[in-house]
Amino acid sequence: MLVKKENLFLYGVEIFEKAGVPSTEAKVVMEELVKSNLYGVDSHGVIRIPQYLEEIENGAIVPGAPIEVIRETPSTAIIDGNHNFGQLVGKKMVAVISEKAINSNVACGICLHSYHVGRLGAWTEYLAEQGLLAFAATAAYHSGPMAPWGASEGRLGTNPISFAAPRKNARPILMDFATTVVAEGKIRNYAQQNKSVPEGWIRDGYGRDTTNPMDFYNEPRGTILPIGGKTGGVKGSALGIMADIFSIALANTDYWTCLKKDELPEAENGLFLFAVNPDAFFGVEAFTEQCANHGAYIKSAKPAPGVKEVLLPGEFEYNNEKQRLENGIEIPDATWNGLVKIAQSLNCEWSASLERTTSDNHFLRY
Repeated sequence: MLVKKENLFLYGVEIFEKAGVPSTEAKVVMEELVKSNLYGVDSHGVIRIPQYLEEIENGAIVPGAPIEVIRETPSTAIIDGNHNFGQLVGKKMVAVISEKAINSNVACGICLHSYHVGRLGAWTEYLAEQGLLAFAATAAYHSGPMAPWGASEGRLGTNPISFAAPRKNARPILMDFATTVVAEGKIRNYAQQNKSVPEGWIRDGYGRDTTNPMDFYNEPRGTILPIGGKTGGVKGSALGIMADIFSIALANTDYWTCLKKDELPEAENGLFLFAVNPDAFFGVEAFTEQCANHGAYIKSAKPAPGVKEVLLPGEFEYNNEKQRLENGIEIPDATWNGLVKIAQSLNCEWSASLERTTSDNHFLRY
C-alpha cells in the first residue's frame, strides 16, 4: 500500500489521539515515525504504532507525563522522561544539549524512565543541523536480542550508535546503525511479509543458524548476531556492551539487577547524547567546509563494478526520502491491514469508509 507522507502522519495522529495521547505529543511521535519511513528505516516507522498502544494500555508509556531536567551543570544534564514517549524525551534532550554545547562548547546528557527513543540518528541529525558535531548511544533495558561474542543466549539489546557532522551547503553526514548485523524491527518486516531473512542474520533459541524469522520470535527466543557476524562479531559485541555502559550504567540504572530480582526494568531505552561546538576549535565555518571537502574526496573514488555512486553515511536515507516524498511510502499489506483494524476499533474517521478488516496480524515484537 502506497501512502502519502501527509496522510500517514494524519492517520497516526488520530490513532494516538483516540488512544488518549495529547495532540501535541501525538504529532511529535508521528513526525518521527513517518520520517523513519521516509528514510527507509521502516523498522522504526509506523510498524511501531501497535507496540506503543499496547504499552500505553499496560502503563509502560504515560502520555502527558512531564519531561524534566532533574540535575544539571553548565555542560551536562539528566533528563527524566517519567515514562513518556521516547521521541519526546529525545526532543527535550536535543534542546537542552544543543543550548549547553553552544554556551559551553561541549555538552552531554543522559535520560531516565524513557520509552523507546525511536530512530537514534534523529537526535544526532538535529544537533548537526545546528552546526554541532554529535554522538549518541542507546541501549535496551532487557537481555536480548544480541548474544555477546561466544554466547548462545541474549544479554544485549541491538544497542545502536550514531554520529553526525554538519556539512557546508549539504545535509549532515549521518551514521546510525545497530551494533547487531540488523535492527530487530527489520526482522519484523520480513516476518510480516512472510519472507526469509538473509543468511547470517539470526539464530534460533538453540543457537542454530536460521533464515526463518519466526525462529527468532518463538520460544525459546532467538538471537541476532553482532556486527561482524560469525568471524568479526567480537567488534559488534564490544560496541553493544559500551552502548550499555554509556546509556544505562552512566545513568545509575540497569536491567541486569532487575532481571535477577524478577522485577520490571525502569525504562525501555537509555540514551546518551553528546555534542561538540566546532567554534571551540577552528570555527563552525571551517569545520563544515572541511566536512564538505572530505565528503567530496570520498565520493570521488571510482565506483566498484555494479555500483552507481559512492555514498556518504546518510545519503542512502536522503535518497529514499526524496523518492518516497514523490511516490509515497510503501507500507506492507500486513502492516497496513493491522493499522486499519486498530483505527476502526478506535472509530478513527479516516478508516470509517475503508473495508472492514479482520486482520489477525499481531505485530510481532521481541
